[in-house]
Amino acid sequence: MTLLFFPDWTNGLPSDFLILHFFVGAIIFPFNMIHAKARKIDAQNPEEAANGYQNSDKTTFFGYEEIS
Repeated sequence: MTLLFFPDWTNGLPSDFLILHFFVGAIIFPFNMIHAKARKIDAQNPEEAANGYQNSDKTTFFGYEEIS
């Protein structure tokens, strides 16, 4: 199955295989961790998440701000 996507596999590690693993490790994995944490915080505070954390403590930045 791997040979279908990486035909140079028999000649050592191909560069596209290494680039794919770098992409997964450097972009997809951290994004997944941040997204899971944000969903957990929203699940713990559903009423705050519904109004964009407008009534929460202003000393902590949640990434939401008013556009005027």
